[in-house]
Amino acid sequence: MVKLFDIKKSENKISCSYTPETSSLKGYVEVDAKTQEVTDVKFSEYEYGKKTYVAHVRAKLSELLTAKKIPNEVIVNWY
Repeated sequence: MVKLFDIKKSENKISCSYTPETSSLKGYVEVDAKTQEVTDVKFSEYEYGKKTYVAHVRAKLSELLTAKKIPNEVIVNWY
């Protein structure tokens, strides 16, 4: 599970802060709106260098690029 918050979209990018699982250690991800590639990332210290959470954050931000209304926060679950 990862919580995305402070989601912001512009013409060129979409970005958010995130916290993995039940942690309060936040990270940041920015995705290019055209290529859907991560252009900036600051990993949460909770991750210990793993990229599992960032991959889910990127996927959700890419999905939100086509949304009519961008939520301020969203939770992503997987199993």
